[in-house]
Amino acid sequence: MEKSKNLSVQAVGIPWYKESDFLRLRALFVDGDKLHPTFLQWKDAAEQLHKRLMRQGVVVVKAYIDPETFPAWCAANGHNVDANGRNAFANVEAARVLRASGQMPG
Repeated sequence: MEKSKNLSVQAVGIPWYKESDFLRLRALFVDGDKLHPTFLQWKDAAEQLHKRLMRQGVVVVKAYIDPETFPAWCAANGHNVDANGRNAFANVEAARVLRASGQMPG
């Protein structure tokens, strides 16, 4: 008897920031003091996480957070402007990218 293979794609969204937005986002986030103090420190840690997940075979989506639209997204989706909101946004974005690429049912 042949075993069925699990063909589901594992994906994760990582909250991602543009250097030009970083300080503004740190000030905007309720828990911004928990982020790295500089963009370069944050970027180094985020890229290490990105590489580690990719080595594990995970599809990684960089979910860019826009300081203009993120607070409204959080309010509309029942999240605070904090780590939970950032992670929820990133995972919604990862699912959207997978659906658009045909790797996830719509």
